[in-house]
Amino acid sequence: QAVSPGSVVGVARARAARAGAARAMSPGDDARAHLASAEKALKTSWVGLKFSPDHLTASMEFSQAATKFRAANLLDDAVKAWLRAAETKETLRDIFGAARAYESAGGICDGQGPGGPEVAVEHWRKAISCFRMVGKAEIAAKLILKVADSSEKRGDMDAAKAAYEEAIEVFQDDEKDYNLGDVYKQFIGFLVRTGRLEDAHKALDGNVKLLAKQKHHSFAHKELLSKVVLYLSVPDLVRAEQALNPSIEVEGWYPSKECQVGSELVTAFQEHDSETVERVLKEQVFASLLNVEIARAAKSLRIPSFGGAPKAAAAAGASVRGGAAAGPAAVAGGPPATADDLAELLM
Repeated sequence: QAVSPGSVVGVARARAARAGAARAMSPGDDARAHLASAEKALKTSWVGLKFSPDHLTASMEFSQAATKFRAANLLDDAVKAWLRAAETKETLRDIFGAARAYESAGGICDGQGPGGPEVAVEHWRKAISCFRMVGKAEIAAKLILKVADSSEKRGDMDAAKAAYEEAIEVFQDDEKDYNLGDVYKQFIGFLVRTGRLEDAHKALDGNVKLLAKQKHHSFAHKELLSKVVLYLSVPDLVRAEQALNPSIEVEGWYPSKECQVGSELVTAFQEHDSETVERVLKEQVFASLLNVEIARAAKSLRIPSFGGAPKAAAAAGASVRGGAAAGPAAVAGGPPATADDLAELLM
């Protein structure tokens, strides 16, 4: 049957009119239209011979609605639409798609969004579970690190620590050693910032093992020197000296520059030699430590005075060498030192 030119023109005009009307709609109205389409797709109708919900169409429409709501700055509606999209995708066994939807919902909530960072973490946790379920360990670990960062900013240090440990576990289980180094670096920095030095030493040991396994021996040397710096910052001279003889076998450690300056530093602390400490800390090797927080700790290393005990001990030693006539040295302007005082100062 022939189609008249007039009817063709009419159809074209009608389509153009509908397209123009769609363009004229605000993002919010457009989003609500997609939302209505999604809800309609989920309904069944005996009259229309639709006997089961169309989850595929609904999931796409919910995603479109979420995007449009976000463009209209209707953040609460956008989050709700992403969550509906995630639920429908899970029904379809599209776990990866559901993970992306949960991740998007969390991204909107983070910061000043609906519910704030705490709600964002809840959505991200669901996304992480989905990502791990479909074997996307790398994406899951990166999202876990966002959880760690968010937890630290909120002051929940235990949750942040647990998140870092989970990220390390994910990469280890997936044998993604090439990603572990950056995670260890962030984790160690966090532990030093928050004063969890014992945990920092354990993390440093883990990174040393990783670097030794990867044959990055020069970087492993820097981490071993970092352990010495942290022990001296306490100060714990016994464990600092033990750190110079690591239980982990690292090729080239003993003849390395890091071992040399670490030994000099520990000896200087043991002998209360402030001048040597100051000289050694000027070595470039401390500025090139892998972790910024530990490099800063190295710059601030000082021999503790303990109320002037080192100077008193030096004076006492000079007095003893001068002979019995001089008697026990006295702290400037103070009473003569007793035998017990002298023993304590010389320890």
